[in-house]
Amino acid sequence: MNAPDLAREYLAWLKERLLTVKRGEVSVLSTPFLDPFHDGIEIYCESHNGDLLLHDGGKTFDNLLDMGIQIDSSERRQQIVAHAIAGCGVEFSGNRLQTMTTPDSLAQRAHFLLTAIARLNDLWMSAAPRSPSDFFALVKEYMDQQDVRYIANVPIQGRTVAHMIDFVISLGKGKDRLIKLIGSPTLQSAKLMSFTWMELREARPDSQRVVLLNDTAMPDAFADEEEPVVRGISEQTGAILHAYSDRVLAWSAHNDDQFLSAIAA
Repeated sequence: MNAPDLAREYLAWLKERLLTVKRGEVSVLSTPFLDPFHDGIEIYCESHNGDLLLHDGGKTFDNLLDMGIQIDSSERRQQIVAHAIAGCGVEFSGNRLQTMTTPDSLAQRAHFLLTAIARLNDLWMSAAPRSPSDFFALVKEYMDQQDVRYIANVPIQGRTVAHMIDFVISLGKGKDRLIKLIGSPTLQSAKLMSFTWMELREARPDSQRVVLLNDTAMPDAFADEEEPVVRGISEQTGAILHAYSDRVLAWSAHNDDQFLSAIAA
């Protein structure tokens, strides 16, 4: 039996669930991707001095506030936001996540804006008691301590759009290791990851595709435990990640020698 064309099936599924509506002078793209409150993520598009302005309507910032995350009141959280959206070409302006584009690059910039929104939605973990930092900062600190040579936040062109890769590690002889982080492993984040790997599998066939997921959670501040608690992921989420990745690594194993050898060149 022939293997299904998963890329085509996924794109067909996505196309069926994307909807564009007009609200006055603004076009609104409704997506099947969900925010932390299980509402569909929307992207707003409006004309601006001959170009196009894409933004999230301020909903990402509002969601963070609803989760108790005050970005403006913490320099550390401002740094977390900067890390999360680095390389996406977007900015916070008036509590709105936005980017400028032209008709020719509209799809690419919309994809980057969705990437930034997805990253910021993971900031719920920084509101938990005793949470030391966001996942990107934790991994970056680990790599620096282990003297791993890497390039962070690298856009790599796929079959249709460019994709932000959290860390790229050169393996020599024209090969490299692409590492994508998942701070909150869910079925949705796994599907987004699979789309990235499907795109890059054709464009970068010699690259190793590695997923590093955060399977730990810091205990409550009043709990007796002193160590992070390992949390499981669903069987379906794990199956999708393993199907499209060369390696799937769990952060809970970062003290193991095998973990470092799988990360470093």
